[in-house]
Amino acid sequence: MVSVMNANSTGVLSESEILLVRMIQGKRALRSIFIPPDLDELNELLAFLWEEELSSIWIMPGTSLSGRATCSWLEQARENWVILTHASPSEPARPSCAILWPRGVGRQEARRLTLVFPEHAGWNWSLSDAKSLLATVTYLEQGLARLVIDSPELFAHRLLSDLTRDRPASWFHSSPESLHALLRSGQIARPLMEAGREQVWARPLTLAELRQRYLHKYTHLSWSLEACLTLQLGAGVLEYSPNGRAYDAQRPGIWRIQAERAGSVFDTAHLPSCMENEWMSTPQVKCCQDIGYHVHALEGYSWSQAYPLLKPWAETLWQAASRFCTHPDTYRHTQGRANGLRTIKSLAHLGMSILAQEKSSGGWYRPDWWATLMGGGKAILFAHLARLARRGVMPALIGKDAIWAVSDDPNPLTAIPGLVSSRRWTGYMVGYDVPLALSREVKAAFRMSEHPDQVALALDTCAGS
Repeated sequence: MVSVMNANSTGVLSESEILLVRMIQGKRALRSIFIPPDLDELNELLAFLWEEELSSIWIMPGTSLSGRATCSWLEQARENWVILTHASPSEPARPSCAILWPRGVGRQEARRLTLVFPEHAGWNWSLSDAKSLLATVTYLEQGLARLVIDSPELFAHRLLSDLTRDRPASWFHSSPESLHALLRSGQIARPLMEAGREQVWARPLTLAELRQRYLHKYTHLSWSLEACLTLQLGAGVLEYSPNGRAYDAQRPGIWRIQAERAGSVFDTAHLPSCMENEWMSTPQVKCCQDIGYHVHALEGYSWSQAYPLLKPWAETLWQAASRFCTHPDTYRHTQGRANGLRTIKSLAHLGMSILAQEKSSGGWYRPDWWATLMGGGKAILFAHLARLARRGVMPALIGKDAIWAVSDDPNPLTAIPGLVSSRRWTGYMVGYDVPLALSREVKAAFRMSEHPDQVALALDTCAGS
């Protein structure tokens, strides 16, 4: 694992000063380094930053330096500096970051100076000042135990690769011919791709709910990321089971099933249905069984081997988010903490998308793995819903890693006991700090909107989110 450097390794450069954190008598303290006003040339500025012995400098968005930074502008310093520039994914003429060291310093020397331009890299953080940017970067570096540089896409790719690097090569081995043949079947390829569709569902409020007073929203970090903590991914030889008897609720695969609701409360009227396709991944088939459906596997394809390939990667992201949520006294900057949580969620999404991407674009081209994770995420959601149903809690809306539920309790921490206040972090966070009053407008949103996404948008608009 790549370790974060000491506390004074990262700073934020605004118009006239560098803001950083340094240890003073064993405690972290903010410190400002003022930039001499006569540093007009790029070479002079770089020399000053090098002498301050910082490893990475984040350029505050909206500053003059961020505005004039282009890849060609950085090239002006090439006479005195070795420069490795990474272009912005959306604006190739702009740098997302640049790694520099003085000419004459050997490549073997560990020390480097990295300039990061979040405005061009695409981090899209909410930043009110240099302190909020410093808090965001510091929290992420502490939580992920590595320096955060470059664009989100490149960082996500590097994080995923780093945290699966020590896995045995056999874990990545597949049977390309059989997998490609499977994907050429439209009957199977389509449900594999449809496995990534977001679970969205809404129902009308019941008469009992209409008499209650508040609507609460709870967001989850990522149901699919939670699934990565335990799911096994397939490798080895892809085997065909013409009668489905190879299905054992464990082996990774995709199965054509026949299912009946058999009295399950997951009937689309009270809670969403688990049966979205005739072909489903192993976690989804098992989920249907767990929530009371009668399921019979008719045929299927499964892998001869299974490995928890993504567990170290998922644990790193999950534990970082958990610390942000459960240790507010440590991560006290509200905006920095919120940016950190959104970034963890984004890195999880970007990392999982790499599994399905073509190898020509840097992906792993394992859509079967991706479908397994997406199916596993839905299985996690249904397991959560089943636990809530046993407590008498029936969410009225589901979408975008969030659930909405009605209660007479105005306190979101106690309205659904154990969801966000349990001893062990469950991945859920309060979506509305102040719950929505069950007003005529809110009731109308459930009654009039044709699609769950429209209901969610209307409610978030009412809440000012």
